[in-house]
Amino acid sequence: MKTFKIKTKQFWSACLIWLLCTFNLSACDFFYGGMTGTSYNEMFDAMWNDYKETYALFEVRNVDWEEQYRLHKPNISESMTDKEFFAECAAMLYTLKDSHVYIKTPFGSMNSGEDILPPDAFSLNEVCAQYIDSLKKCGNNIITYGRLKTDSTVGYIHIASFSSGQTGINQNQDWASDIDIALEALKDTRCLILDVRGNRGGLTGNVSRISGRFCAENKVYAISRTKNGSGKDDFDSGVELEIKKNGSWQYTKPILFLTNAQTMSAGEEFSMAMTTQSHVTQIGNHTCGVFSLALERCLSNGWRYAVSVQRVTDPAGNTPEGTGIVPLPENLIVNVTAQDDLQMKRALEIVQGL
Repeated sequence: MKTFKIKTKQFWSACLIWLLCTFNLSACDFFYGGMTGTSYNEMFDAMWNDYKETYALFEVRNVDWEEQYRLHKPNISESMTDKEFFAECAAMLYTLKDSHVYIKTPFGSMNSGEDILPPDAFSLNEVCAQYIDSLKKCGNNIITYGRLKTDSTVGYIHIASFSSGQTGINQNQDWASDIDIALEALKDTRCLILDVRGNRGGLTGNVSRISGRFCAENKVYAISRTKNGSGKDDFDSGVELEIKKNGSWQYTKPILFLTNAQTMSAGEEFSMAMTTQSHVTQIGNHTCGVFSLALERCLSNGWRYAVSVQRVTDPAGNTPEGTGIVPLPENLIVNVTAQDDLQMKRALEIVQGL
C-alpha cells in the first residue's frame, strides 16, 4: 500500500487538517469518517455514504454506487449475525475490484482486488538459485543484487518494497539510499535486469530516490488528484509526479524491467516513472492497477475499512487504474510456475541481442 514520507510542507498540511478537524466537524467527518450508530442498518448506511462522498474511482472502475445500495441494502437486517453483515458489505465492495479497498474484522478480512488477483508466480529464491551469482543484499534486505551466472557483464537488482517496517511519523526510511551500494557494485555492467515483481508498494519518496538513479531524462510521469469534497467531481488541482536525476551518476545503459500482477501501488508509480525512459524495456505481466492513496476508516463497531481517495493519470490524462502498466505484446508474459520463470527467460533472450 502506498504511504508518504513526511516532509516540511506535508507536515504543515497535516497540521492544517488537524485544525480543520478540531474546529470543523464536517471536515473531520470527510477525512476520518463521522460517528454513527451501532445498528447494522446505520453502519451499512454510514459506510456506503462514506464511499459515495470520498471514493475517487467509481467512474474509472465502472461501478454504479447507487445501484449497489439498491442491491444490498434490502439484505441488511438487525437479526443477522456479524459474519452475515460482513459478507453483505464484502459483496458490495468486491464490485470495485480495487486492492486498496478492504474490510478488517476480528474474525476475518476481505480485499476487493487482491482476493481475485490472477496467479502470476514469482520466487526471488528461485531466480537467485538459477540465475544470479555474487549475491548480496542491502537496504534492510529489501534490495538484492548480483550478476548473471552465465554473463558477469549483466547485473541484476530486485527491489522487494518501497517501505521498510512501520511507515508512520516515526519511520526510518534511510535504507533507500543503499541503492547507491548496489549500483556502484554493478557500475561496470553493460546492462541491467531490474526486477520489481512482488513489490507491493510503500513510500513515494523512496520511489523518487531510487528511480532518479536510473533517470536519463527528467520527466513528469503522473498527475495525482485527491478527492476534496463530497461531490463526484470534487478533486484538487493535482500534484505532478516526476522522475528526476539524482546521485553523482545515473545508470542509463539498457535496463530490462520486470513487473507482474503483484507489482502494486508505489511499485506501480515506480513502473510509470521507469517506463518513461528510453533505455528501459518492460517485461512480464501488467502491474496490479492500484495507484490511489487509501484512507483507513473505522465503523462504530471497531471494524476498519479503506477508501481510495485519489485519481492518478499520466500527463495526457489517461488513467492506468484497473489496467496497470502493461508491457508491449511481445513482452507480455504470465508466469504459471515460479520454477519455470518465463519472464526472466524473456529478459535473457533480449540480453543476448544487446
